[in-house]
Amino acid sequence: LFWLPDNGVVEMSPTTALLGHGGWADGGYGDFWNSTVDLNDYHLIAELTDLPETQRLLKMRELAAQACDHFQHWLPLALQAYDHVYCLTHVPPFAESCWHEGEISDQYHLPHFASKLSGDALRSIMLLYPEKKLTVLCGHTHSSGEANVADNITVLTGKAEYGKPEIQRILEVT
Repeated sequence: LFWLPDNGVVEMSPTTALLGHGGWADGGYGDFWNSTVDLNDYHLIAELTDLPETQRLLKMRELAAQACDHFQHWLPLALQAYDHVYCLTHVPPFAESCWHEGEISDQYHLPHFASKLSGDALRSIMLLYPEKKLTVLCGHTHSSGEANVADNITVLTGKAEYGKPEIQRILEVT
């Protein structure tokens, strides 16, 4: 068992690696300022409790930037050594991978359920490695879906129900 942010690139096979970071929604997609979404996270996560909306958004972006920095450092190193990288993150990094009941989340939910900072970083890095493959495994939305956001980027968003974890699928690593 590894705490991925502290372990950089983890080899899964001679051609496949794993890296990850918890990630945070950053308000970058959708319409944060007109959203009335009030997540439990904003009341239960110490970094976000009791913050006015403007300060909460700044804190979300600060935390999301840490994940973005992590990916910008480690993903290029992984891609230099491996053909396929699995990237684990809690929050979907692309609007296209932020699912709610079979549909992409609306403009009022996207700011709270996805990270544009991470998505932009992953997309720009993968443009430099068109022959490599990135599979992002994420959750947070409680709905599942699969999105091919670029020729070499696939995102698998897992579903969840509080207190009822379940296996989403078995991945074969070669």
